[in-house]
Amino acid sequence: MIASLRGPVCNAPMTRLASAALMFALAGCATTSGGSTPSSPIDGKSSSGGEKMAITNVIPFDVASCGPRALALSVMTNEVLTGAMLSMSPATQECFVDLQSRDGQPFDLKAKMTVAETGVTIEINGLGASAAGKACVENAFKKLPIQPLPAGSKPIVTEIPVSGGPQSVRVGDNAANDIAGKLRLAQPSMCDCYAKLGDQPAPMLKAEVEATGDGAKVTLNSTDELATCLQGKMQALKLGDAKAKLTWPLLLKNTYAGQLDPSAPAALRFQQLDGMRAQRTADVLVAAGQRVAAALAYDDLAQRYKKKPAKGMLEELKVKCAEVAAGDDKQMAAVKALVTVLEDSQKLVAAEKAKDPQWAQVEPMLAQQLASSNAEVARVEEQKKNDLNACPKTKY
Repeated sequence: MIASLRGPVCNAPMTRLASAALMFALAGCATTSGGSTPSSPIDGKSSSGGEKMAITNVIPFDVASCGPRALALSVMTNEVLTGAMLSMSPATQECFVDLQSRDGQPFDLKAKMTVAETGVTIEINGLGASAAGKACVENAFKKLPIQPLPAGSKPIVTEIPVSGGPQSVRVGDNAANDIAGKLRLAQPSMCDCYAKLGDQPAPMLKAEVEATGDGAKVTLNSTDELATCLQGKMQALKLGDAKAKLTWPLLLKNTYAGQLDPSAPAALRFQQLDGMRAQRTADVLVAAGQRVAAALAYDDLAQRYKKKPAKGMLEELKVKCAEVAAGDDKQMAAVKALVTVLEDSQKLVAAEKAKDPQWAQVEPMLAQQLASSNAEVARVEEQKKNDLNACPKTKY
C-alpha cells in the first residue's frame, strides 16, 4: 500500500546574489552633523549643510518571522516534524540579523527536535551561533504548537541545518547607519503591527528619520493602519545621542504570502520567492508525512482483517482507504504549489538576466529543483493509482 516516500528537493537558499544586488541598489546616504565621509561608492540624496554618510543597514525584514503559521500537526511523523521545523526558517534566520547572535565562525549549525510522550526537547549544536544566537533559534522552534505523543509512542526525532542568512546589521561606520541598524533590529518588536497582514504581500515603505539626540521624528510614506502603528513604535525607540537625517527604505517581504508585490525590486521579489519555496517544501513534507500515517493505519487494519475478518471491518477499511486517497490529493496539491513557485522564480530570473547576466548563476539550481519537483508530481500521481488499486472496490 505504501509507495516509497521521497522528500522534495530542499537546497540552500539562493538569495546570496539577490541580497548583494538589493543592498547595492538600495543603500544610500544621509546627512549628519558630524562624522567622516562615507567609504561606500554608493551615492544617495542628502540635505545641504551636512556630510554625506553611507546607509548600508538596508536589510529586508520577513514578517513571516513573527510566525508560526498554521500547520496541520495533529498527526506527528518524522516528515511532519521536519516540515514544521523548516517552516520556521524566517524566524531562525532573523536571529542572525543581529551580529551579537553570531560567533564569527562559518555556519555549520543544526537544530534537533525530539517529540516524546514526556514532551518536546530542542537541541542547537554546531558553529556559527553565539550563546544568544542558539537561544534565539531554540525560542523560535518553541513557538511551534507541538504536543507530546500519546503514551507508549516511540519518540520522533529530526534534525535540520540552520542557515544564518546572508546579511547582518553592522554598526560603527557612521551615526546615520547606526540609526538605520537600530531601526532594523527593532522590527521583531513590532510584530503586532504586522499581524493583520496574514498571508498578504507586504507593502513597500520608506521612513524619513530626523534624530535629534533626544528622540526622533519618523515619517512613513503611508498613513494606513500598518504605517501608523510602525511610525509610533519607531518614534518611541532610543536611537542614541547622534543627530542625523536619513531616508531609510523599510524593505518588507512576507514568505507566508501566496503572491508578490509587483512594485517591489526584482531582488526582493526573488528573495521572497526563495522563502516561499521553503514554505511550500515544508507543506510537501507535512502532507507526505500525514499521507504515510494514513497508509500505515490502513495497512495495519488490512492485516488484521486478513487474519481475522470481523463485522464492520470492511467498511472501516473503505473509510481508511479514502483517507489515504485524500492524503494523496493533499500531497499532490502541495507539490504543485511548490512547482508554481519555482516556475515563477524561473520567469523572474529569465527577465532579469536580460538586464544583468549575473542572474544566470541561479538558473541551473532552479532548473534542477523544478525537474525534481515535476518528477515528484508524476510519482505522487502513480502513488495514488497504486493506493486506489489496493483499496476495497469502491468508487472515489
